Amino acid sequence: MTTPINRRRFLTTCAAATALSNTPLFSAEDKGAPRASAGGKRNSFSVSLNSFTWGRFDLAQCLDQIKKTPIRQVELPVEQVRPKSLVPELMVDAPLGGQWQYSFPDLQALLARDGFQAESVDLFGYTGYPGAEGIIKRRIDFAHRLGARTLVLGCNNKALSHSAGAPAPADAQAEKDVRDFLYAMLRDVAAYGARKNVRVALEIHGGIMANATEALRTMREVGHPNLGVNFDTGNILYYNEAFNADDAARELQALAKHVFHVHLKDIIRGKTKAEHKLPRLGLGEVNFRRVFNILHEANFFGPFSFEVETFHGATKSDDIRDYLNDLLASIEHLRSLGEFNL
Repeated sequence: MTTPINRRRFLTTCAAATALSNTPLFSAEDKGAPRASAGGKRNSFSVSLNSFTWGRFDLAQCLDQIKKTPIRQVELPVEQVRPKSLVPELMVDAPLGGQWQYSFPDLQALLARDGFQAESVDLFGYTGYPGAEGIIKRRIDFAHRLGARTLVLGCNNKALSHSAGAPAPADAQAEKDVRDFLYAMLRDVAAYGARKNVRVALEIHGGIMANATEALRTMREVGHPNLGVNFDTGNILYYNEAFNADDAARELQALAKHVFHVHLKDIIRGKTKAEHKLPRLGLGEVNFRRVFNILHEANFFGPFSFEVETFHGATKSDDIRDYLNDLLASIEHLRSLGEFNL
């Protein structure tokens, strides 16, 4: 039997519905249980070799440690400025008896030995200057050959050092010239990547990708669907010192529809950048519960790449097993949130 509804009950119901619709999507803390994922989707994870320091250990040493985890996707460094990165220009197409640093077939064999797949490649360094297009395109080719779907790109120019609250450069025309060059170059390499089925994910890393304001401007100016964002959960606070965790969540919310890739990094900020530390996940300022909630709401479930750069003052060790322990502890933190579901 249906209960009759009177005017008072009707108004009360409407008021409750209005209050519910005006409830913020995320509270200030948002530490509750994870939201149910649409269609029961599972997260995809990889490990950045930056988790084992920038160049202290080589790829083979890192893989020997990462194979002790459930993760079999890796983010490979393809730079020219850090030790022990892979340099495609130095590699040949013939086997060289296991010399994977110089032989593409040997690199493929090294990855295949324990079932690893290159999920992405990352490139930083001198990629914001004339002549960088060729460097970037060769790494897109390299990613394509490896079956990696994403190039994570840091594309800065020292003439642009914007962060939240920072003054604009004094020479407006010089800034415009640098921006015009960068936007045109990115449009070119994004189009090239599309032809190779490799997405270009620009890292939150200062300059034209310092924060949501800069990143959205870059997405708009470049205007190519194959260019997106690599949201680094630690860098958004590293490069924007006035931001807190709520600000970082707001930035991610603004960028969520552009996110192609995520670096999972935590941070404990000191009084200066030199005093900042990048600890294992869960020990710093980043609210990873909010990060996953925001991204899942935008239908993003990965790839999430662990970039546990603990050598920045948190772990200083010559024993690679210490860095593995930082990675394992970070995995456990995400497992406690219900997000590490491999």
